[in-house]
Amino acid sequence: MALCDYSLLCNFPKCRTKLSGFAWATACSHIFCDQHGSGEFSRTPAICPACSSALSGKLDIVRTELAPSEQYKAMVLVGLRPETILDISHRALAFWTYQVCSAYICFSSRG
Repeated sequence: MALCDYSLLCNFPKCRTKLSGFAWATACSHIFCDQHGSGEFSRTPAICPACSSALSGKLDIVRTELAPSEQYKAMVLVGLRPETILDISHRALAFWTYQVCSAYICFSSRG
């Protein structure tokens, strides 16, 4: 199955809802639904509810729109060097691979 056939699932323990709209992504490669992200990351210090990593850096947590507008997509990488764009793309694909493999392992182990 191709990566595009998968949906991201909330990494909050016991949630696992399919993500849509907005989500919260962390530097430790976890992603959370807007409800759980808003609640968890409003606290200081922020701690990842999936792996307990401290999230103290300015960009350790970001709220992102999962279906951005065409205008946003047209402008977000404008002016960046090609190697920077490729690096960003590589990191984004690695995130998706991690999420998809984690979900597959999680659901496969449930039998």
